[in-house]
Amino acid sequence: MSKSAFKFWSAAQIEALKELHPTLGHRSWNELSTQEKDNVWYYLKNNFSDKNLRTFFAIYCLNENHKYRSYGKHFLHDQTEQSARMDFEHIFRNESQNVLLELFSCFCRAILVERADKPLYKSSNETDEEFRDRLNEYRHEDFDKFAERLNDVFEHYGVNVLLARQGFIPRQDDKITKEIYIPVLQSLSTENWASVNRDLRDAFKAYQEKTDQGYSNSITHAVTALQAFLQIIVDGKAGSSEGVASLIKKAQEKGAIPTDKFSSEIFKNLDAILMRERGKTGDAHPKQEYADEKNARLVLNLVMVFIQHCIQK
Repeated sequence: MSKSAFKFWSAAQIEALKELHPTLGHRSWNELSTQEKDNVWYYLKNNFSDKNLRTFFAIYCLNENHKYRSYGKHFLHDQTEQSARMDFEHIFRNESQNVLLELFSCFCRAILVERADKPLYKSSNETDEEFRDRLNEYRHEDFDKFAERLNDVFEHYGVNVLLARQGFIPRQDDKITKEIYIPVLQSLSTENWASVNRDLRDAFKAYQEKTDQGYSNSITHAVTALQAFLQIIVDGKAGSSEGVASLIKKAQEKGAIPTDKFSSEIFKNLDAILMRERGKTGDAHPKQEYADEKNARLVLNLVMVFIQHCIQK
């Protein structure tokens, strides 16, 4: 009998699943209890072991970038691996979500640096595009493993962020995350999409400020990211001042994005919605009113769906 033939009790019993795996909603790290944070630490601590210098680099990076706060107190006076590990665990257990995610950002940078300059040889039967894709996957391999583990643990505890190749993004419904956000952000993780990634990172960061101004900024950056995406498809680089509607038309004329009637109607409607929201609540023009979380999330999701539809052509 294969392993897949055996089903867990919770797979067939809804009430059991609710008891074993409760739905906690989306919570800030700050809302977790001391016991919950302790549990999360033990699920993740093997990623912060002595087998590399990632924790050392993370604490060094955090202190250098934020000298006034100097969160790595032990490391500041004794720059050793042991001091770095002590500070890392202390920050994990005691500091706010903003500090923790900044620490993790430094840790992720350390992971990516390890393979950034390592050579990878091109096979004689590979195209340039195939090699670039393989190189990109190689350089993100360790990062992706860490992100998968972190995201799984955070999901179980309802933490409201998700680690992607572009940085931390707001956690969405699990289906949206797995079927739209993760595949799209992985596809955009190569250097040629750098300008798109920059504006998407700014959009996600602004959204997570959880303020009226932040939501408005998020909408502006999200639409700008879409424009940059279309500019690269049409012109090979970002930077033109053309609007989304004009860029969609040119991209379709080039055959770079779907041209069927259904897609064309979707693109037309999406453009109208995005331009209306940016004009009404974004920061590109004088606002009629501030955006709220619901509107900002809608625009982010529409932009991601739009890009996904184009990539899957």
